[in-house]
Amino acid sequence: MTVDVLAEAARVAAPSALATVIATAGSSPRHAAAKMIVAASGEQLGTVGGGRIELEVVERARAVAAGAPAERVDKHLGHDLAMCCGGRMSVWIEPLDRSRLVALAEAARRRGRRTPVALVTALASPGGKDLLERDDTLRTRRPRLEGDRFIEPILPTERLVLFGGGHVARALAPLAASVGFEIVVCDEDERFADEERFPGARLVGTFDVAEAARELDPFGPDDYVIITTRDHGIDERVLERLLPRVDLTYLGLIGSRGKLGRFRKRLEARGLADPEPWARLHSPVGLEIGAETPEEIAVSVVAEMVRARHARVS
Repeated sequence: MTVDVLAEAARVAAPSALATVIATAGSSPRHAAAKMIVAASGEQLGTVGGGRIELEVVERARAVAAGAPAERVDKHLGHDLAMCCGGRMSVWIEPLDRSRLVALAEAARRRGRRTPVALVTALASPGGKDLLERDDTLRTRRPRLEGDRFIEPILPTERLVLFGGGHVARALAPLAASVGFEIVVCDEDERFADEERFPGARLVGTFDVAEAARELDPFGPDDYVIITTRDHGIDERVLERLLPRVDLTYLGLIGSRGKLGRFRKRLEARGLADPEPWARLHSPVGLEIGAETPEEIAVSVVAEMVRARHARVS
């Protein structure tokens, strides 16, 4: 399960330090903005990559949590730590004191409200954190190291919106949640969209795209949508409304190439003839791994979504 280190850091109680990767070069196990919380006791949450670099960071972070000043750790993974990666990593370690906790809590609150904000970490002693309403990192989605400041985008959590609560959706939801997606299930039949089937998911009782968009306030670039209802007619109707939505990061349709071909022929006749939206559509959905069962399909779809996630900032 993906650990929400930002949210956890915002409410930490025991004396702890926050370690943040602020720069990398070459091959490295994690990249800029990866975070880990380390308590003075040695307990840790999250990871900056494992191996000897993490052992080094944990040792330093325990000292910071116990009262030592904030510090920067710069390591060549090969020369300094004999790690085969061979790249470089810089990690900033700072105490989770009251002033930092206030900034982290506000950043987490903004993200929960789906309001992007930039989190600024001062790297010069004594350090500290602040928020920026506007910064280029919100556009690029990339953190940056700028002199003695590390600036990272705090963006809305990506959502997986499932139209349909059947077998594939039930397999998809927990797997997608485990890699950090919020789950939304849209289904007009409450027998298929209920809390028992989809614990922790947001349930929207409709297949109507406009209604769902209003409920979700609205669809946008942090949404990944998969159409997997029990009725091909509903699938086609939902696809007709969603296909023009160029703001969606990912749009997938469950079904065969034959189903896609029939849908495309009918929808093109109704005006959806632009080839670009069709080129963005993932159908048959998921990476081609020979998936057959709902669980196998879920693996292939989540893998494709993760690839789409990282392509946004590549």
